[in-house]
Amino acid sequence: MTGFADRFRKLVTPWVSDAQASFGVMHADIKSRVPGAVVAGPAFTVLCYPGSIITVHKALAEAKAGDMLVVAGDGDDKGALLGELMATACEAIGLAGAVIDGPVRDAAGIRELGFPVWARSITPRVGTNRRVGQTQVPVACGDIVVHPGDWIFADDDGVVVVPAANVEKVLAAAETTDAKERKIAERIKAGESTIDILNFRDLVYPKSQ
Repeated sequence: MTGFADRFRKLVTPWVSDAQASFGVMHADIKSRVPGAVVAGPAFTVLCYPGSIITVHKALAEAKAGDMLVVAGDGDDKGALLGELMATACEAIGLAGAVIDGPVRDAAGIRELGFPVWARSITPRVGTNRRVGQTQVPVACGDIVVHPGDWIFADDDGVVVVPAANVEKVLAAAETTDAKERKIAERIKAGESTIDILNFRDLVYPKSQ
């Protein structure tokens, strides 16, 4: 698993998105709250009732080092599901990062701590629902279904989910794309036009019939 994480971190989410024909990309509202963070790991899923921050505390008692916490907040945006102290706990456990389909709080503290967090929104209000949800079940997070053990790759562009069974195939395709893009960048620097490199000239400037 460590090998997969290292390979993902050498890439960017756009190449992984391309390798899956744009499938598996979470909603654009789920944004990095710690700019510059690039992380990957197997999903530890958390299914919360609205504002059920206690379910995330349950997850923190169960998740293992290297996991990516994936929290489905049932569409509620009123109560934070993670804050600075919980992010500190995540870091102490050794979690790779957290993806929250819902709000977080203590944004400045999380940034200062540097624990990688992606979240849909920010609010000062804490979630207070004491009804405990479920962990390690399929969830819908950022409009994407995530199963326990699926791979989560996230950077400043967003979050991509890779089904566990497809990780090697997707990584190989993304690595090929990365190599191609580097070669294209060198051709652009050498003065070639992108419409010629990508064979778009006839589309941009159709020949008269």
